[in-house]
Amino acid sequence: MDLNAIFEWIYLFISDLSWEGIITAFPSGVEFVRPFSTVVSLLFLTGIAYCFFRIEQIEEQTRHEDHPDEAAETGHARGQDVQPASTTTKRFERILEHLSSPRESDWRLAVLEADVLLSEMVTNMGYHGDSLGEKLKSVEASDFTSLQKAWEAHAVRNRVAHEGAAFTLTEREAKRVIGLYEEVFREFKYV
Repeated sequence: MDLNAIFEWIYLFISDLSWEGIITAFPSGVEFVRPFSTVVSLLFLTGIAYCFFRIEQIEEQTRHEDHPDEAAETGHARGQDVQPASTTTKRFERILEHLSSPRESDWRLAVLEADVLLSEMVTNMGYHGDSLGEKLKSVEASDFTSLQKAWEAHAVRNRVAHEGAAFTLTEREAKRVIGLYEEVFREFKYV
């Protein structure tokens, strides 16, 4: 690597900022960078290909962990039961553990996690949207008899999430809300 050529090119570029100076200095700079750019481009392409394949592997693993049976993986017709995965039952048991804690922060966490579980269940049923609220709006009451309970529980979750410490969540209210989530999950045999 010739440092003199690099500094000369920089000097020419800075001292003569006319189009003529740029045009004469540009070819020598390109010739200097060309061998390195090929190697760097190949390295970047290899990195992009690796990332693409790795993302596919992670998505495949996640799909299998969340939906071990094929029926859950392909989704269900609206209004049909959603089969529980062992991971879903374990997750709900963790929610109940948070609920049995003496700390309000754990009760809040239980409500937030139950809402995430509800969102996943509704998505598996074939309802789509950017948020759980949008998904619930697309549900017909005849397909989802506990729809009102889902809305009520989700409303409390929104207060927990958006109002933060300004919203006091009592143990009684937390247990009531988790009970609402549980009724919804049991309707579809999700836990």
